[in-house]
Amino acid sequence: MTSIRELAQNERPPDEDGTLRVVDMNDEQAVSLFKTLGDETTLKIYTAIQQEPKTPPELQELTETTLQNTHYHLNKLEDADLIEPVDTWVSDRGKDMNVYGPTNSPLLISFAAEQDAPGIRSRIVSVLGMVGVVSLVSLFVEYAVDLLVEPASQWRQVGAGGYGEQESLTAIFLQYPGLCVFAFGLLGIFAYLIFVSSTGVKTFKS
Repeated sequence: MTSIRELAQNERPPDEDGTLRVVDMNDEQAVSLFKTLGDETTLKIYTAIQQEPKTPPELQELTETTLQNTHYHLNKLEDADLIEPVDTWVSDRGKDMNVYGPTNSPLLISFAAEQDAPGIRSRIVSVLGMVGVVSLVSLFVEYAVDLLVEPASQWRQVGAGGYGEQESLTAIFLQYPGLCVFAFGLLGIFAYLIFVSSTGVKTFKS
């Protein structure tokens, strides 16, 4: 079978269909989900797959168990509709092996009251969308500053700690433009959540 190091060099299948799934405590699937993930090994495998699609041999190495036991836990996760095969790789012995990815990513568990669940689900989707926008804007700002400001310029040297190690906001921004935009964006999202929570709770209960 292909070694773990060789497997790591394979190109991972993209998670193009990753969708948000919110499971409410009053959902019939909640009991099955908790029962499946209540096993430590199963949870460890699912967490690893959520981070990156993996093959059974990789998961066997991760959990330090037998390949048969690894397949047992994979079957549990697949029966619970938590994972699915997203690709097929061929080992050096010519044997096909599945690459498993999450059925839903991210998976969120809500402990809210039943009447509040739709509003919470909508809010989570909105927040994830805003985080995505902030990430794209921060990357754009990072590239824009790199193009417009010469790395060896006076401003860059100040940002890097030169000229008496000045710590002005301008210097910090020029040194970490993308990070600054992302941080301020997260603060804006946090303020939005506080505002919506203070004004939207009554709406959900009405």
